[in-house]
Amino acid sequence: MSGFPTEFRVLVLQRPMTLYRSCRGVDDAGLEHALSSNFQARREPPHSADLRATVLYMAVSMFDRPTVLEKMARKSRGRNGTYIARLELEPGHGFCIADTGSAGHWSVWGVPAELAKTVTEVWEVTI
Repeated sequence: MSGFPTEFRVLVLQRPMTLYRSCRGVDDAGLEHALSSNFQARREPPHSADLRATVLYMAVSMFDRPTVLEKMARKSRGRNGTYIARLELEPGHGFCIADTGSAGHWSVWGVPAELAKTVTEVWEVTI
């Protein structure tokens, strides 16, 4: 990972924001699991970025466009899930965000049950 940033600006969410996350289904337990960080879910092995900046291991990756996740689902044949959840994040719930990846990628910190409450739509990606 050449050019990996050594500094991230983490902000408490101050304005409404719509983001998207891949998941494996539409039930409450599945959504909460998808909205848990790799650290919270004890997913192993850690992603290479998690090993370079532990703070990323404690965040949930989201995107500002669902098309990115649709392409990822097709390319990986659903390895990260074949559903996409739309989250309407609002200030006042302790959510934190950081622009930590490629264009349109956001790292989000929040309590999974609180993040799940912001899901307004879930749809399946045809693979």
